[in-house]
Amino acid sequence: MKKQNLVMAAILIVAVGCTKQEVKQTGQGAQDAATNVADTAADIAVPLGLPDDPAARERERLDEQWRQLESLREAQAAALPPPPQASTVQIAFAPNGTESFQGLDANAINSAPVVVPLKGDVAGPSVLKTQVFLDRSGFSVGALDGRWGRNTAIALFWFQRSRGLNAADPGALDEQTYRTLAATAGADQAAVVQHALIDDDVKGPFVTIPEDVYDKAKLDCLCYESMKEKLAEQFHTTTEFLDVLNPNADFSALGVGDTIWVPNVRGPLMQDNQDIARVVISIRGNTFNAFDAAGNLVFHSPTTLGSKYDPSPRETVEVKKVTLDPWFHYQPTLFHEVPDHEPEANLAPGPNSPVGVVWIALSKPHFGIHGTSDPDSNGYASSHGCVRLTNWDARDVAHRVKPGVVVEFVDTRTQTATQ
Repeated sequence: MKKQNLVMAAILIVAVGCTKQEVKQTGQGAQDAATNVADTAADIAVPLGLPDDPAARERERLDEQWRQLESLREAQAAALPPPPQASTVQIAFAPNGTESFQGLDANAINSAPVVVPLKGDVAGPSVLKTQVFLDRSGFSVGALDGRWGRNTAIALFWFQRSRGLNAADPGALDEQTYRTLAATAGADQAAVVQHALIDDDVKGPFVTIPEDVYDKAKLDCLCYESMKEKLAEQFHTTTEFLDVLNPNADFSALGVGDTIWVPNVRGPLMQDNQDIARVVISIRGNTFNAFDAAGNLVFHSPTTLGSKYDPSPRETVEVKKVTLDPWFHYQPTLFHEVPDHEPEANLAPGPNSPVGVVWIALSKPHFGIHGTSDPDSNGYASSHGCVRLTNWDARDVAHRVKPGVVVEFVDTRTQTATQ
């Protein structure tokens, strides 16, 4: 993290917490505390909560209750746009075939036939190709890992709807859907490609992130912990899946010029392209859908909302401000689970910040869209954060929204209780 970026982030001021349920009514005391924050410091805070539970995440992975959500039923009832022209991309299919990465190198992954239909608890080249093509088409699945799950199924469902595909099993892969995906993704049909490391890939600083918030506050930046973690985020995947693609690589010994295999994902946006006019966030569906001014779905991503965040059904707010590389203001007075007498702390920016690399403030006090230090958890239940995206999705969204963009919340927990 460049010092210049830290200085620029520090001049941005945003007053946020996360939820009315999380924020204590501290009256004048809270106002006094806010007054003590220097005008040049960013004031961004969300509930830290407990660490996510990987076992619970695994149980959710194949849960198909998302199919019953009101927003999806509405989408299925709506008229489809015209279907695309037939794709001319040459693709080898394996009807009712089997999926596995076992014994396959990167070249074999790229040349493997595509198994259809595809859904359920499977992992292999066809899943990876689907995830990569979805990512490149603007339908993010979060962290790519070559294994099927709800994030992939939901992204595929919304891709099918956006392309006028009346699939017999929405959210499952069939031949027509894959052909349309391949055509949308472009001429480069490789799921994985070789990447030669450059200076920016290997340079740090890399730091060990402590658990204690006050120890975190001592760091100059909440940077990546390793080059491997940095590369995983750059290529929208996990460190574990990098090992699958590069079984013989010693990442700690790699340097400039060395090559590794990586998912062939979309590149990052480097400048503003403010085409998003409206955002719809499904709380129980854990999805973030962005539409342009004509109503076209132009971006989809899995998201996770803190467990105590529960806006009213069909509640609508708007984007107020976008902050890149935000400072995080730890304020014990804001959170019920933290004693008020504990000191405040300011955490430097970085990808391992509690809010990741982006904060998009919303018009409702204490709410925002932000990045995360735990991309693997996106799309699943969580006890912390606000509207959480992966860092790579959050940064792209930051370049595509502007103040005034409408944000609507659907499929709320309140709706579940009253239905």
